[in-house]
Amino acid sequence: MELKLIRTLLNSTIYDKSIRPALDHRDVTNVSFDLSLAQLIDVDEKNQIITTNQWLTMTWPDPKLRWSPLDWDNVSLVHIKYDKVWLPDIVLYNNADNLAALSQISTNVMVSSEGIVTWLSTGIFRSSCSIDVRYFPFDEQNCTLKFASWTYDSARIDLSQKSPSGDLTNFMANSEWEIVGLHVKKNVLKYSCCPETFPDLTYTVQMRRRPLFYVFNMMLPCFLITIVAFLGFCVPSDSGEKVSIGVTTLLSMTVFLMLVADSMPPNSDSLPLIGVYYFSAIIIVSIATAMSVASLNLYHHGKHYLQPVPNWISRLFFFIIPKLLFMNIDLPVRFQKEHNHTKLPSYKKQAKLTPTNHTEPSQNGLLPLDEDSSEHEKLTVISSDNNHKQSSPLVLRSHTPKPKSSEKNHFKASIPYIYRFMEQNERRCEQQEHNATIGQEWQILGRVIDRLFVVLFLIGTMLVFGFIFQQAPDLRLK
Repeated sequence: MELKLIRTLLNSTIYDKSIRPALDHRDVTNVSFDLSLAQLIDVDEKNQIITTNQWLTMTWPDPKLRWSPLDWDNVSLVHIKYDKVWLPDIVLYNNADNLAALSQISTNVMVSSEGIVTWLSTGIFRSSCSIDVRYFPFDEQNCTLKFASWTYDSARIDLSQKSPSGDLTNFMANSEWEIVGLHVKKNVLKYSCCPETFPDLTYTVQMRRRPLFYVFNMMLPCFLITIVAFLGFCVPSDSGEKVSIGVTTLLSMTVFLMLVADSMPPNSDSLPLIGVYYFSAIIIVSIATAMSVASLNLYHHGKHYLQPVPNWISRLFFFIIPKLLFMNIDLPVRFQKEHNHTKLPSYKKQAKLTPTNHTEPSQNGLLPLDEDSSEHEKLTVISSDNNHKQSSPLVLRSHTPKPKSSEKNHFKASIPYIYRFMEQNERRCEQQEHNATIGQEWQILGRVIDRLFVVLFLIGTMLVFGFIFQQAPDLRLK
């Protein structure tokens, strides 16, 4: 009976599937449309295409497909092959698939005895979507799915939504995206091709990215690399590895930035938040490397340029900044007197050898003079400090018997040579001590500036990263 009913309804003399189902050509065919989102398959940020699995439901009246169930053994519903009846040419306007006809499964239509035709179809659609990567990976995207008739204007087909919003009851959860909502809006637009207006239903898929993957695989390594750059300040200046650590971390940052750039669309409207994060980290690490070079320069400055630290720099970096940074430093020698407010005796002393005829007995462990000691020359060491205290006399004598007159003259002639030799040796020691003091000053300056750079690095890093994360609309890691 059902087969006979279908053949009767689709009799070619009565029914033509190419003609819009209307008793009068002025009548408008009302098509009710509903979309159920079953799955979000893929979001291609680089090509700005989303792939979705959709269930479509379209319902419209066809007055030529009515019958009385009583006349047909109470048959009130029949299933007819889709290509045997008229179908509205409703398509996805922002389709991005060159095989769109094959992606949609053409199922049978259901026809009720009242002439209501219902077509339940499903398909995998690839649609274009303008991806805004400004807040990536804490971004939300609004992708539209625009459905409308391609040839029938609003005077022939009126498109209406079956429900006030899209259906998400059968949606399969996605591990990367969370569907926030599926909204629908009806529009009636006029296009440049035709003077008529065309109705459409625009579904907006509101989705939020789950950033946990990107945080642990991209952002956390970047943060750890930045910490490694900070540890470069803790390396002693004598090791020579401070700059190497900075350059290595800089190269690591660049590799991660290239990975991010490969997955992002070449969009010049806005930079992704993670790109700004990496770029800021690269700048911070570059500045940290430059700071390490500067502190190393100062640390080793005294070895090559034997000039003391200028007074205004020493006042600032030896007395003021260490207090602000809670540093305990050993002041250079020339600043210790001023710091302690006591006048210390000069570390430079000159020793002079002067002949004397002092004949007092020697003390402090010196060998005593014999009865002819008045004929020996005695040497007294005179200090150059303010006291000019005379030390115990040094007596030049031998354990041999009393020298002859020629030997005494020889000893007297060698005294000036010994005196000049001691003066040269003392001047050399003074110069070495002076150079060591200058080197110490520059090393202390390098350590203070290195600590200052550490504080500036930490403050700058926290401010930059705090500002970047403050721009993110949602920091939930779900």
